[in-house]
Amino acid sequence: MVALRVLGLNCGTSIDGIDVAHCLISTIESSNDVKIDLLAYTEVAVNPDLRSQVLRLCRPNQTGAATSMAEICDLNFALGREFARAIGESGIDLENVDLIASHGQTLWHQPVGEHRSTLQMAEPAVIARKTERTVVSGFRVAELAAGRQGAPLAGFFEAALLSHPTATRIIQNIGGIGNATLLLPSPKSQPGSSRTNYLAFDTGPGNVFIDAAMRILTNGNQHYDHNGEVGAKGELEIDKALVDDYLNQEPYFQLDPPKTTGRELFSDDIARSLVDRMKAEGKGPEAIIATITRITAESIALAYERFILPQLNEGGSVDDIYICGGGAYNPNIIKHLQARFPKSRILRLDDAPTKLNPSAKEAVMFALLGFLGVCGRTVPIATDSETIDPAILGVITPGNNYWDIMRTVVHDAGFIDDGVLGRILM
Repeated sequence: MVALRVLGLNCGTSIDGIDVAHCLISTIESSNDVKIDLLAYTEVAVNPDLRSQVLRLCRPNQTGAATSMAEICDLNFALGREFARAIGESGIDLENVDLIASHGQTLWHQPVGEHRSTLQMAEPAVIARKTERTVVSGFRVAELAAGRQGAPLAGFFEAALLSHPTATRIIQNIGGIGNATLLLPSPKSQPGSSRTNYLAFDTGPGNVFIDAAMRILTNGNQHYDHNGEVGAKGELEIDKALVDDYLNQEPYFQLDPPKTTGRELFSDDIARSLVDRMKAEGKGPEAIIATITRITAESIALAYERFILPQLNEGGSVDDIYICGGGAYNPNIIKHLQARFPKSRILRLDDAPTKLNPSAKEAVMFALLGFLGVCGRTVPIATDSETIDPAILGVITPGNNYWDIMRTVVHDAGFIDDGVLGRILM
C-alpha cells in the first residue's frame, strides 16, 4: 500500500485565489481504488497586481494583450513564488507534506486544430526549492499530446467518486468556465472496477462574464457578485432578447462534444461589449448583472438539452445535478436550472452522498493526479473523447524528499501493474 500526504494547488479561470487542499491519499489492497482524506482546505487570495497582469495577457485581442518574452519569462517565476506563498500562508505544516501537486495558472489553451497546445505557469522548480518538497505539475499537456483536448479534466474524478449503478447524475462546475460531467448508470460502484461511463465537456461561460461585468460596473472595486445579490435585484429586468441573441449567435454553443473553451473565447472584451450594449439601452447595473447571469444559466440548460438528454433512454431524466465552483453560491443560477429541469434534484456538491466541499474539489483532484503520477497510474477516459490512448499525467520536479517518495512507491507490490484508477472513497 502507498500512502502519501499531498498538497493540491489550483488557480482557476477567475484568478481570484489559489486553492490549497491537504490530502492523505492511499491505495487500497487488491484493487485499483484509492482512499482520500481531506485534512484541510483553504483559499489564499492572489496578489491583485499579479491577477491584473494575468487578466491582461489572457485576452484574444493581441493589441490589448501585448507582451514580451521577458514578461512571460518573469511571470512564470512570479507565479511560482505566488503559489509557494499560498502554501506558506495556508497554515499547513510542510513537515506533514510528502508531495505537492500544482496545476499552476492557465495562460492559454488551444485544444483544437493541427497543432494543439496549452500553457500553464507557476514554475514548479521555484515551488520545490522554497518548500523542499517534490512537485508534480503539467497535467494537461499529456492529454493534448495524446490527441485529446486537455479539459475539462474533472470528469474522471467525478465518475470515480459519484457514479451510481442506477442513478443518472450531472456534476456541473461553475468556475470561471462552466463544465458538465454526465454520469450514466455504471457498474463503477462495484469495488475494484475501473470501468467508466461518463461524458465531460465545457458548457460555456461560468462566472467569467459576471465577474468581468462587476469589475467594469464598479471601476474595479468589486470582482464578483457576492451570493448573486446584485443580479437578484435585476431579475425582473432581464433582457431576454439579448440572452437569446447571444446564445444563438455564438457558434460554440452549437458545437458537439468533446469541446472545451476558456478566456480565449469568453473574454473580458466580450463582457464589456455586452455591458456597453445594455448601458446604451438604458439598463442599470442590477439588470445588466442579472442578464449576464442568465446567459450563464441558460447556456448550461441548453447544453443539457442538446448534448445530455439525447444520451438518455427515451423519456429518461437526470436524477441529480450537483453544483460546484463559485457558481454553486449564486442562487439566481440554481433557481433558473431548477425551473428548467423540475424533475431533477439540484444540490451543491457538499450535499452529495460523498461529502466534498464544492470549492475544494479541483484542488483535491489535482492532489490525486499528483499521487497517481508518481505511482505511474492512469485515469479512466471519457466515452466521448477523440482517442482512448491512456496517458500518465504530470511532470515530476524532484525536491529534497524525492528519493523518499520513490522508495515508498517502487517498493509497493502494485507499482509494476498498469493500473487504471477505480473508485475514489472519501
